[in-house]
This record gives sequence, C-alpha cells and structure tokens, in this order.
Amino acid sequence: MLEEKDYVMRIVHEWIRTLVRLIFNKDIDREEDTAVPAEMMEPFVRLKDMIDRGDINEAENMLVDGLDPDSRAYFQLCLMFYEQLGAKPDEFLEAHDYSRQEVVDGLKYVVDYYGYGSLMDTFTEEL
Repeated sequence: MLEEKDYVMRIVHEWIRTLVRLIFNKDIDREEDTAVPAEMMEPFVRLKDMIDRGDINEAENMLVDGLDPDSRAYFQLCLMFYEQLGAKPDEFLEAHDYSRQEVVDGLKYVVDYYGYGSLMDTFTEEL
C-alpha cells in the first residue's frame, strides 16, 4: 500500500511537471525556472502557508473561488498549489481531513476548467 501511495505522489508530480513544461515552457524541477509567476507569488505564499498549517480545505476553496478562465498565471498557480499538496505525506493529508484522491480530483478539475482536460485524460487513464 505504501508503494502505491508513493507511486501516486510521483505520478501527480510528473503530470504537473509535464503540463507546466508543455503549456508554460518551464521545468518545475529546475531551480532557475520560477514555478509561480511573479504576479501570483503573494497568493501562492498565502495558500502554501494555509496548506502547511493544515487549512487545506479552506485553501482549496479560496483557490477555486479565484479561478479566472482568462488568467494563465492563475492556472499556473493552481498547478503549483496541487504540486504542494501532492508532496505532502498521506499522514499529513489525513490528519487534516484531505486525501490523495482529493489531490488528483482537484487537479483534474482545475486542468479541465482551463481547457486542458483532454490532455490530462491522456495522462490519467490509469488512475
């Protein structure tokens, strides 16, 4: 079971990495590539702090309330939000009433919202 959870964590990371590379031409695994646009840094830090405090559901609600179909920068912020969640251990997520499946579902929702659902479906057929 532990191997399966690690596998899901790695897959989520690779989905996000691939989407960011294809859409924004950045590599989130390279330090010189800033993963969050400068204009989204303040909201990202606020959401990341909420995640770290365990206010995951509230942070996700704020994220979804701010969705803007015309803002590619906000889409990138959303991807990095789910990257942060995907990196959290299952014990942390469960302790704060959140699950690995909710990370996957939230990521799929945001990607679909921004019109990249068919691309995401290509990656997620197995999960």
